[in-house]
Amino acid sequence: MHLPPDLAAQLRESVDEAFQSLGGATADLILHYARQRHHVNMKDLPRGIDELDKALKEMLGSGRRLVANQCAEILSRRLGKDIRARTDKLSDVFRQVIKVYARSRPSKPEEEVGSLLGDFENQEESLLSGTEVE
Repeated sequence: MHLPPDLAAQLRESVDEAFQSLGGATADLILHYARQRHHVNMKDLPRGIDELDKALKEMLGSGRRLVANQCAEILSRRLGKDIRARTDKLSDVFRQVIKVYARSRPSKPEEEVGSLLGDFENQEESLLSGTEVE
């Protein structure tokens, strides 16, 4: 199963919009830090989301929850689904989106959700590391 490019773009754009809500200069600073210290390329998201989470934790501490909440709100609005930040990690928000997407697929959603999460948690190249799931 492939993560549609439009869904991957929605994930990327929601993170960018959440950063911009902090203010342009703050967003630029966070992105610079993530790029320099953690080699995060925003154009590659959802690949690298775990490294972005690490950068946010280092820079914002518990304040990264604000970014996760904002990202979840943006995705809820854009996708028309109930997405909530249950933790302070963007990767957890992305997992929720993947579950919602997998459930909306007509064929065997339970198996696909398990597969998606298994790939995410157990393999280096997961759905959040790329846009294709085997």
